[in-house]
Amino acid sequence: MSQVNSAGTGIVDHSIAWLTTFSKVQMMDHMEARIVKLESVTEKILDRLEAVERDVAVIRANYVTKADLAMVESSLKVSIAAVESSLKVSIAAVESSLKVSIAALEATMLKWFVRTGIALAGLSIALSGLAFAAAKYIN
Repeated sequence: MSQVNSAGTGIVDHSIAWLTTFSKVQMMDHMEARIVKLESVTEKILDRLEAVERDVAVIRANYVTKADLAMVESSLKVSIAAVESSLKVSIAAVESSLKVSIAALEATMLKWFVRTGIALAGLSIALSGLAFAAAKYIN
């Protein structure tokens, strides 16, 4: 039930109109505050976006292309082939040196075996002669 004043307008309607006006002003202030906040946030977002774009530009500048990879691959193949041939030559030289050393060691060992055999044979003959001589003197 609305109250009626002498002018015939409703008191409640008049207070609602004032409230609506107050609410509109308050809403405008609230909207303006939100717009200011959004503008501030938008500036920060734009700054961050610019930083990301710079980072992406740096990353793109450092991309490796297929041609770069092919060049590195061919360079590595050449380097590996050079190292491989150098290793083969070195291994062949070491193998040859080892064969010569082993052959010399075999010859030295064979000489020692023969000389030791001759020495042992001579020693056993001498000991046999000594044993026979001792047996003669004892009997």
